[in-house]
Amino acid sequence: MAKQSNYKVMEILNKMTDYLTQREIENSRLNAELLLGHVINLDRVQLYLNFEKPLTDNEIGKCRELLKRRGAREPLQHILGETEFYSLKFKVTPDTLIPRPETEILIDEVVDFCRKNYQSKQEIHVLDIGAGSGNISISLANTIKNALLTSIDISPAALKVGLENAEFHNVSNRITFLEVDIFQNVENSFPQFDIIVSNPPYISDSEFSELSPEVREHEPGTALSGGKDGLDYYLRIAELSERLFNKGGLIALEIGANQADQVLNIFKKTGLFYDLKIIKDLNQLNRVLIGNRKS
Repeated sequence: MAKQSNYKVMEILNKMTDYLTQREIENSRLNAELLLGHVINLDRVQLYLNFEKPLTDNEIGKCRELLKRRGAREPLQHILGETEFYSLKFKVTPDTLIPRPETEILIDEVVDFCRKNYQSKQEIHVLDIGAGSGNISISLANTIKNALLTSIDISPAALKVGLENAEFHNVSNRITFLEVDIFQNVENSFPQFDIIVSNPPYISDSEFSELSPEVREHEPGTALSGGKDGLDYYLRIAELSERLFNKGGLIALEIGANQADQVLNIFKKTGLFYDLKIIKDLNQLNRVLIGNRKS
């Protein structure tokens, strides 16, 4: 039988919060709640309903271990091994970009387009550039039942995580994960798509050093760095658009908050799209570019 300590849930929660606050961890209370809940298998509400529950010595030891990792700026999602995106649970590892809530806007735009334009279409073929954890492809497959997705990434390790997540959500039969470098091996035999969606690397060289330690030191640089000015992937996607797009489809790309004019100009210059526009996120920052492929 596990030996009980003298510490109860609320006391430990307060100590964990203080520890993280002293180390300038944002949302220290939330972090403490999630870490403690992870150790003793209680959600945030249950923690407060069980505030007098004593912890075992083993649980105290696990809390200390996780707390030190978070205090050293390891991302909370890596410590927990998972995160939520579009109301779905996703496994995440240091091999994948951690899904952000802002990217959900990308999903909303694609879903809205499909409902307005493709309701009677038997199959909607979607290309997701930069699979990562599979959060974009899986969210789309889970929401759009007639979507068939191809999700590409240069990282075999990321693709493995994406496939595991797809299998967990029972959509792996509608998503093909492929190891592809869009700067090299996009062959002429590669199919065409109705929709191209991507949250590409868009951090410029100058911005990279300013990222938080959680991002800069723990997330894959290949999923963050978009070259000197952060535009390399947009230029390449624009270059491939005529080759990869079925006419009449949609392009939907996440962008950096200060890149709207530059990315709009890149895609206007192709002459392939109309109704190009920028969608803002909940903080009123430029977040997503969408446009229709000319028929």
